[in-house]
Amino acid sequence: MTQHSPPFKTLQSHPDITVEAGIPLSTCGTFQVGGPAKILITCGTPEALAKVRALAAELPPPLAFIGAGSNILFADTGWPGTLVRYTTDTFTPPRPLPDGSWRVNAAIQLDALAAWACDQGIKGWEAFSGIPGTVGGAVVGNAGAWGVQMEHMLCAVHGWDAAGQPRDWTADDCAFTYRDSRLKHDGSWVGEITLLPLPGDPQQQQTERARILALRAEKHPDWRTTPCIGSFFKNIQPSSAAERRQAAGWFLEQVGAKTETEGGAAVYEKHANILIKAAPTCTATDVHRLALRLQQRVHEKFNIQLEREIQTLGF
Repeated sequence: MTQHSPPFKTLQSHPDITVEAGIPLSTCGTFQVGGPAKILITCGTPEALAKVRALAAELPPPLAFIGAGSNILFADTGWPGTLVRYTTDTFTPPRPLPDGSWRVNAAIQLDALAAWACDQGIKGWEAFSGIPGTVGGAVVGNAGAWGVQMEHMLCAVHGWDAAGQPRDWTADDCAFTYRDSRLKHDGSWVGEITLLPLPGDPQQQQTERARILALRAEKHPDWRTTPCIGSFFKNIQPSSAAERRQAAGWFLEQVGAKTETEGGAAVYEKHANILIKAAPTCTATDVHRLALRLQQRVHEKFNIQLEREIQTLGF
């Protein structure tokens, strides 16, 4: 099957779908590492995604579905099949529904939705200010900050199950846990969400958003100039040897993580739980090896096994 054969001709005829071959995955994520994808399909509207999903069984396997790639470490070997990337930088305002909720395109950027919600005086979304990635990716990974997680903000999630059947999921259906959900593991594709509008004050939400953005700028690297993936490891859960949730960064600092490097990968000087591409020669293998070493040191010192918050593709 070639890029110019069915079903690719059908997909390429859609104005909101692009089909490309051999695209480096280093251009598809905030860490800017990774080998080529055999086939990369990009779309950014629910209608376009529905077209791709209808033809998914005809696409070269293996098939993977992602958002903006802001929480994924792509392997140096790339992806041998078809990668569907559902993301857009064009912000489409959520549309109001008769019951007072809002329907949202899951391909839009999470920070853009946070900005819109603050302007509308919808409370809670300011917590997601400055977090890169799409709304859909945030749902699948149950992203959160400042005590707020995506599961708290949703009425429903809309998409397709692993068999390609249209589905509407409640928050309970998604089986959300800390930085996880059933959607991450069962082959589901998320196309839209319905958000729960918690009334607030626009000025107060905008002020809080500005405060959070300032704090993130102080403690986190800008992935555009310092390629990274954000927090690499999950915080320690209450059921673990730590007895209560504690920041993974604290444990990493205790084992000297901030001075560690591996090839072109390093740990960010201001945040021990953020690994960065410190040199143009950095590879995904460098990052993977550095992460394994940090996990080992924390386990040896504290008998705690750090779990990755980021996802990997192609390893």
